[in-house]
Amino acid sequence: MNEPDIPLSVRWFLEDWLSAVLLVLLVFSLLGGYVAYDAHINGADTVVEQRTEGTWTVESGFDHAGTVQRESNVFSMGTRLENRPLYFTTVVPTLEANYTLGHDNTDGREATASTELSLVIRAFEERDEQKVIFWDTTETLKTKETTIADGDQRSVAVRVNVSAVLERIRAAERDLKAAPGETEALIIADTTFDGTVAGESFTDTRTDRLVIEPQDALYRVSTAVEDQKSYDATGSVTRTVEPSAVALYGAPLLFIIGVLTIVGLAIASSQGWLQVTEVERTRHEFESERDDFDEWISAVTIPDSGNRTVVPSETMEDLVDIAIDSDRRVLEEGDRYAVIVDDIMYTYSAPTSSDPLEATDSTDSTSTQVPSGSAQREEQAGSSTVDSDNEGLAASDRGVSSGSDENSE
Repeated sequence: MNEPDIPLSVRWFLEDWLSAVLLVLLVFSLLGGYVAYDAHINGADTVVEQRTEGTWTVESGFDHAGTVQRESNVFSMGTRLENRPLYFTTVVPTLEANYTLGHDNTDGREATASTELSLVIRAFEERDEQKVIFWDTTETLKTKETTIADGDQRSVAVRVNVSAVLERIRAAERDLKAAPGETEALIIADTTFDGTVAGESFTDTRTDRLVIEPQDALYRVSTAVEDQKSYDATGSVTRTVEPSAVALYGAPLLFIIGVLTIVGLAIASSQGWLQVTEVERTRHEFESERDDFDEWISAVTIPDSGNRTVVPSETMEDLVDIAIDSDRRVLEEGDRYAVIVDDIMYTYSAPTSSDPLEATDSTDSTSTQVPSGSAQREEQAGSSTVDSDNEGLAASDRGVSSGSDENSE
């Protein structure tokens, strides 16, 4: 059986990594076999999934506005200013806050909400991103319970006289005979939202704030409200999952390919087809070294040595070192390399890519073969010719002998 021609790069890789390759192939074969067995023997799977059957979404927010109560050069009396970051106390002393609640229910059900709005006035100081409260007062502004239809909104409105809030702050500071930290007023909305979707009940609790920072002639307003929240009602659903085409056909193919490859590699290894000969290894190492030194090599026709002294180099690296030290190029012609320095030629011959012993054996075996038929006929013809020549020589000898006898008589 002829030995398969496996590329050197493949044999070189498998010589070092054959065990790892076999292990990986074994793992993939077992995986393919398991998946194929499960797909063809066990068949379809029954799975239980959690499915969203309904969603309830809740949201809230603050709006604020103020009406100009005094004529001025920049504001006309009765003008309404809405959702501004800053209001002037001298023209808009009262702030109107509107707290809005809304929800959406995929079942179309209504929800109930209970809201309490409070006014908190306090002095505080920021420390390590935390507010330290020095004093505070709390006043309930309004409490409201309402039913909100799906997709609808309900609002709770309150009014705060900021000028009066500023007076209360000053009164507290006079009473305490101190004015520590900063002061602010908060409209706080504490809300409890109850809703039902897909037969499941949910309760949403949220606290939203509208912040007022009063100063002598103005006050700044900002809001801090919670994000929109969604609540999902889920249910269990059982469904049948059929094996995929990959499991049905790809997995068996993976198993077969893996097993055949393992068997093929095992046979190749046992027959020695994966071995890298010493000649191939030497040649491969040389070619790698040749690539590393490529910048110092020029492909040309190497001249005859002539009267130069020829000095062989043991390795390619030695020849390149000579070229570098003498500021010369390495000349390349086939597998011959040379560096010419004055009257000396340094040479190096690359290792062959085939085993010379194998080549000699094949040549000898070819030359010792004797063809049957024509060669034998030629040999027989030669023998006949030799015999004829011998007979002729004998006859001549007899003729010469008889002539001598006659002359003697």
